[in-house]
Amino acid sequence: MIEWRVGKARLTEKGLKVLAVLNGNYDRALIDEKTKELTNQEPASGPEVMTQPKGESSSFKIFECEELKKHIDDSFVFVEYPTASYILKALLIVAGIEEKGLKTNVEKFRALKEADFKVKLAINHFENASKQVLVFLDELIKLGKISALYCGVKNERRALANKKLVEFWQDWNFENERFKLPKESVTLFPLFLIAVIGVILIVALRSGYEHASILAILTVVYFMRSMLFKEIREL
Repeated sequence: MIEWRVGKARLTEKGLKVLAVLNGNYDRALIDEKTKELTNQEPASGPEVMTQPKGESSSFKIFECEELKKHIDDSFVFVEYPTASYILKALLIVAGIEEKGLKTNVEKFRALKEADFKVKLAINHFENASKQVLVFLDELIKLGKISALYCGVKNERRALANKKLVEFWQDWNFENERFKLPKESVTLFPLFLIAVIGVILIVALRSGYEHASILAILTVVYFMRSMLFKEIREL
């Protein structure tokens, strides 16, 4: 009958009705009708899993940091900074789980996966979200634990430079009126460059250039090295 939020507690609708009955100001017939409705409801079986495809919900949105709080109400749990420990701690409170004994973020996350709760979450400065945070949020959304997620962004350039963050937003089709998320595209410049180098190597070979074969090997090694360092930078 009492609903707990981060730093807040309030009576639920059921609690208010019980209080009204105790005060003698509630219609008894309405109580009986409501009780009958609750009795006829089928009990929930197991944790709820989100079965609808990604991106069909309108409960995932991006705002500027200054605008985020204007679009949320008391039903949201608000976290100022996207640190994994802060987010998990807030969700543990909502789920009614004791944090004591849960030492690592992974242990807290596993406890949340097994818990029966649903929450609306608002996170500010989301451009600073780590890969771990994105993985946690993605899994909890899939399980139906997070029914709504509002993200506040202060540094647009930093947000759009974070490949994993952009993919997370695109996967869940976040509504966005302010920021222009890059669309998946294929650039033809590398193919053009390879074609030009290939032509140069063919011309060199046919013209009898004695170092043409060595030049071809060094070109392949250069491209492999460049691709390797690119992958390392993205880790």
